[in-house]
Amino acid sequence: MKVAAAVAALLLVCTPIAALADDAPSVSSVLSTLAASSEQPEEYKASVALHVRMRMFPFIRMTLHGDSWYKRPGLYRFVFRGVPLIARAFSDMKYDLGNPALWPERYDVAFAPESTPGAPVLHLTPKSPVLVKSLDVALDPAHGRILKATWTRNDGGRITLVQTYAPVAGHAFVAKQTATINLPRMKAELEADYENFTTTEASIGSAP
Repeated sequence: MKVAAAVAALLLVCTPIAALADDAPSVSSVLSTLAASSEQPEEYKASVALHVRMRMFPFIRMTLHGDSWYKRPGLYRFVFRGVPLIARAFSDMKYDLGNPALWPERYDVAFAPESTPGAPVLHLTPKSPVLVKSLDVALDPAHGRILKATWTRNDGGRITLVQTYAPVAGHAFVAKQTATINLPRMKAELEADYENFTTTEASIGSAP
């Protein structure tokens, strides 16, 4: 599997306890809030610096520079410049987090055991057999943001993605992403820093 696919799995979801049942939001209401968040822009372009640290051979450590594009509800595209041959898999990456409103079509969605009304965590189990065994998504319900996503795979692998947001022009843009990849054939740490956000049609339209 390409590094890009591993990151996406790089890049990309029971009920609460009975005592809180009357006050806690439902899974459907949490998904609706996430899908309808007004903080997230429709689309934008940004420059990105990707810091790569491989924890197994070839043990590379480098920083790649390039551009990223985002389109709601969750499509990301990255193109990096001057990528050395050893890191060729990073040169062009794409992943789609999908539309939260449509997650129930692909997954059985429930609250994870550690979920609380103020800090919900959704546990997604694919309805059809795939490499991903489950996906846990931690949310900020007040702002409709995905804070953390953890993919557990059937091959014993695990990928964790953490997102940090920053206010830009009345919206909340993902300003940093950190990913820890622990797969049978790959162990790595990635950190992506974003800046120079633009929502102009001309810039976004140049996405390859």
